[in-house]
Amino acid sequence: METLRIWDSVRIGLRGRQKTKSSGLVFYFRVWQTERVVPHEKSPRCLVCASQEVDLRYAITRFEVLSCQACSQIFLDPLLEPDEVRELFSSLYTVGEGSVPELKDYYSYCFDDTPENPLVQQYEVWLDQVEAVKAPGRVLDVGCGTGLFLAVAQRRGWEPYGIDESHEATEHARNHFDLDPWVGEFETFVSSDLTFDLVTGWDVIEHSRDPVGLMQNVRSRLAPEGVVAISTPNQESILDLIGGLIYRLSGERITKPLEKFYIDQHFLYFTSSTLRQCLVRAGLEVFSEKQEKTDLRRLTLSPASRVLLESMFIAARILHRENRLFALARSI
Repeated sequence: METLRIWDSVRIGLRGRQKTKSSGLVFYFRVWQTERVVPHEKSPRCLVCASQEVDLRYAITRFEVLSCQACSQIFLDPLLEPDEVRELFSSLYTVGEGSVPELKDYYSYCFDDTPENPLVQQYEVWLDQVEAVKAPGRVLDVGCGTGLFLAVAQRRGWEPYGIDESHEATEHARNHFDLDPWVGEFETFVSSDLTFDLVTGWDVIEHSRDPVGLMQNVRSRLAPEGVVAISTPNQESILDLIGGLIYRLSGERITKPLEKFYIDQHFLYFTSSTLRQCLVRAGLEVFSEKQEKTDLRRLTLSPASRVLLESMFIAARILHRENRLFALARSI
């Protein structure tokens, strides 16, 4: 019988954080206790093609990173339960607590629509690329969160619609950006008669338990000549390259570098090839794609870590192994 090793932990948190960049301190302690061994209830199954023929790529603290033999998709096992995901995102949006300390302030940039906000700047860049092939019209942002992207798009002439499961995030969209997003799962919205000139999914597809079904639903909401725009981590990034090398050279003992890249809430990790395959299964074809790097201004880093990552990202650009993918697609 396969087993999964889980380490009990004790977490002590002190004070919440307002939904702004200027947050107070968060005190956080973790005490590792005993190791538990529990059986897998089911054999791992690829989230894209459903094959059970998989290879172990990495075994790290909280999960395994698997590779599908049939379609080469990289995915995690086991997956967080839906309630665990909702609790995690509630925590990330409010107190910044998660498995990666460097992401403590990452979500705090989702609240303020200001020109100096690096996330606003990123949205402007993405919209520039979209508007090069599609004039502003009706846009649906799947996983709209706080509504920041929709606020930026509305300024540029788009008619904004959004949907997200987070009550905390969508409340901000209403109170601060005067938006009216749907709250719930995207599948419940698909029965709507509305169609859209642009459907966006910024860092959404990697969270899906059924990415093909998700993108089929996205395609069903496209107006004629509509465009889909998505972003997601690039599995073939320099972070996997270096982390995987350290993992193998250490006899699979050093996992911390990999745990900065492979995180609980990301169920899937796409390459350019596997992303295209997934979208084709959903009736979509990629017509524009580029690699990007994470804006380090959004990460909580020591000076030494910042210099190290900046150096790695320079190498990544040369090696064509930047850590993010941006793609535009249309119906086949």
